[in-house]
Amino acid sequence: MARTTTLHGKRVRPKLSSGQKEERRTRQMKLASDIASTWGAYAQEARDIAQTHGQSLKWTRVQLLMGQNLRDRRHINLWNAFIRAKLREVNAGRDRGDRVKLTQFAAQNKDDLLVAYKNLTPAQQEAYNAEVQVARDTKVVIARSNPKAVSHTVSAAFANMDREWTALCAQTGLEGFYIAVRGTVEDLLEPKVFFTQKAENFVRTVLDIEPRRLALCLESWVVSGLDMPNMTKYQRPLNKLISECHALIQEELDYLLMKKKVSTNVKMNYTNYKHQIVERYGVMLTGWPFSGAVRNPSKIGGQAEVEKLLDALNSETCKWVRLTDEELRARVIHNKERQARGETVYQPHRTRTIKASTTHVRTSSVCSATSADSNSD
Repeated sequence: MARTTTLHGKRVRPKLSSGQKEERRTRQMKLASDIASTWGAYAQEARDIAQTHGQSLKWTRVQLLMGQNLRDRRHINLWNAFIRAKLREVNAGRDRGDRVKLTQFAAQNKDDLLVAYKNLTPAQQEAYNAEVQVARDTKVVIARSNPKAVSHTVSAAFANMDREWTALCAQTGLEGFYIAVRGTVEDLLEPKVFFTQKAENFVRTVLDIEPRRLALCLESWVVSGLDMPNMTKYQRPLNKLISECHALIQEELDYLLMKKKVSTNVKMNYTNYKHQIVERYGVMLTGWPFSGAVRNPSKIGGQAEVEKLLDALNSETCKWVRLTDEELRARVIHNKERQARGETVYQPHRTRTIKASTTHVRTSSVCSATSADSNSD
């Protein structure tokens, strides 16, 4: 599309019509769709290869991304192709242990080889190159782990990053750091770190840790698998999960009551929840993931039930809501009707009882004191 120039020298594009805008939008959407479908097919192919051959998905992706088909290969060297053909002619018919080595063959026949190489015709040169190309195409490349190549690629990339970051910080005055560590225990890569002076002082002073040690802590966290979702949840004991459920319920209740300007410190009452919490303060815990009334997390079941409640609280499918005046009145009437029908909606208060042993001790003490006073008189 042609460009125009304004009086100030600024280049602007002519205004697009509605049809041109729609056409451009269609092309962009098709390009994004094709890229997404290609990546999806690549990811699925990588998963299929990993599952078929019993390899990890990470290892398979490394092989695909660093494989021979995605890297530029060196051009065919005519001299190497010529020497290879001549050496194969000399070793024709010889057993493996009797074959002439390449270095020995080149040293002994150097002059003759140079003369023959100079006298090659264009057709012969093309034939030698084609022979090498055919050998390359028919060679079966065995996939294997190559940690040295991976390490070389990563080191070269981070060397460039260090130079770019250093130049950028010097030009703009930016301060910061980055840390990169290996993803699995199969990798043989050391942590890569970059710290500016102020960022390094920040880590030492505020975080109270050496920058290199911070990188090692991140590496141990990633390699051990603690970053996997739900990993830490299954490793925690049941009492820790129950305590976290209690804390989440109480914190959300405190926050909602603070918004309602309730100044008193209200503790969650699981025993008489409907009367002491819902009817008294006009709030309600919705999305309870179990049948029946709201109960203490320690009484809902075992590990699976507590984890289900914890997930609901974290995802806010179970959360506190504020009732309107109409909703509160309707709930109070409904609860009283259920209580009148004989259902246990409101739990009765426990009466305080005085233990007989305590009364006996107190009576004995009084009698002993009376006897002592009589004797003194």
